[in-house]
Amino acid sequence: MVAQAVRRRGLSRLLGQALVLALVLAVAPVRADTTFLTGEELAERLRRNLVWIAAEDVDEHGFGLVVGADAQRLWIVTARHVVVRLGMRGSGEPERPSTRILLRLCSGGADLMAEPWSAWVAGDADLALLTAPRPAGFEPETRALAAQLAPVGEPAWLLGSNDECALVPARGLVRAGAEAGPDLRIDFAGVRGGSSGGPVLSGRGVIGLMKSAEDLTTTVHDIADVQRRVQATAGAVWQLASAQNLPPGDREATRVDLAETLNQYLLALNNAWMLLQQPTVARATMDDFVGRYNVALRRFLRVRESHDGALARHWPAPVLPAWRTLREGLWVVHQHFWRLDAQMREIYTNQATTPVVRADMAALAPDLQRLEADIRQFLQLLDKEP
Repeated sequence: MVAQAVRRRGLSRLLGQALVLALVLAVAPVRADTTFLTGEELAERLRRNLVWIAAEDVDEHGFGLVVGADAQRLWIVTARHVVVRLGMRGSGEPERPSTRILLRLCSGGADLMAEPWSAWVAGDADLALLTAPRPAGFEPETRALAAQLAPVGEPAWLLGSNDECALVPARGLVRAGAEAGPDLRIDFAGVRGGSSGGPVLSGRGVIGLMKSAEDLTTTVHDIADVQRRVQATAGAVWQLASAQNLPPGDREATRVDLAETLNQYLLALNNAWMLLQQPTVARATMDDFVGRYNVALRRFLRVRESHDGALARHWPAPVLPAWRTLREGLWVVHQHFWRLDAQMREIYTNQATTPVVRADMAALAPDLQRLEADIRQFLQLLDKEP
């Protein structure tokens, strides 16, 4: 068994080096860079864009979100009342904007002095746009936004509370969407003071900025409205795009993960198959692509059984058996390459194939064609509504 494992690793390396020909497969187009993080894991990734803010001269504090950067500056959105002392309603007391806004990146580094962007017009919105010097080496996370409006009942998390750059432990639920305005209502337990301006996210990305809390329900400003306002502001920079994340257990996460995996892995097999039918094989090209094959292989091994529960739960009964049959068929075809260990080493050394290997690859054509057809049919099953 140990010797077999060693041979398999060797072939994995060599086959990975063989990914050179760009074959377009007849499978449904899929995104190649989707992530499948839980809400908590996604929040940890997005903490890079979280900033703690203290308006020292008006004794206000809260959080903000880095939404863009140019060569000199960072652009941060927050709740307006974090940087402006508002008078009591009906008191006639004038507003008092802060002139000393301290900003601290939650990813670390020295404190920065921020200032409001002069072209920003808040109107009646509790929003502010700030700029601060960009620290050397700081790169904001741009894949951050939820790709769609969070539906009622969607789990939600808050980043930043009570001067702590951390995820609030208690999970919330979206209570009402922003169909009639920019405000989302979210039921949160355990939210303490100082959370204003902090980003609120679902498992799909940032959905808004915290504005106020009343008992267990909080008001969150829809991030899509924040984006529209920033992009309409002269000179402002907005770089945030879709997080392209699907939380595990989500039906769409299963569909996309399996589709991307099959596309990536079958492409690797086809590329290796086509390359091994060529008389010459450049070693430099093989070396250049070794990592690509190994990534495809590891991803396939990860998903072989990890989605069985979701397939049984979210799809009709025949889908899970179809997946089991498909993955075993794919693995059988791949074992055919493993058996070429000695020849593959010789090909890598001599940078040339042999007539025997080329004939063996040609004989594999019907199996690969059948596999491509099976994948098309399986992806069509996944695309059907339950």
